[in-house]
Amino acid sequence: MGKHITVQLGEVKLPAVLNDTETARAFAARLPLTLRMSISAVGCCGSLPFSLPHDPVRIHRGWVDGDINYNPSGGWLAIFFDDEQNSRRYGDQLTIGCIEGSLEPLHALTGPLDVRIDRVAKDIPAGSRS
Repeated sequence: MGKHITVQLGEVKLPAVLNDTETARAFAARLPLTLRMSISAVGCCGSLPFSLPHDPVRIHRGWVDGDINYNPSGGWLAIFFDDEQNSRRYGDQLTIGCIEGSLEPLHALTGPLDVRIDRVAKDIPAGSRS
């Protein structure tokens, strides 16, 4: 079962789902959470105020647009919305979830902003992305 969450980036609020990994479950246990995140051309990224347990076997290179990734060595969380085709140049990625629906509203975001991540009461079956 995946954990349904909402991600609010400034005025943009999107549904997302966390996968059923040890890292995602530990992250879900810390919600709700507000992080200061920076916006780039490929996503938004912010430092977590805590570290998460992780299985080194799950660490990979790159992302799929829409991924929510944890970087174990840097301690940051990222929400990616672009440049999937060139993302393999970035290592130390651990996917813990994904945005559901259109990523288009994320392309208009600018500057640092507060990102609020909340649990949603219902659980849904995890998709093929884990």
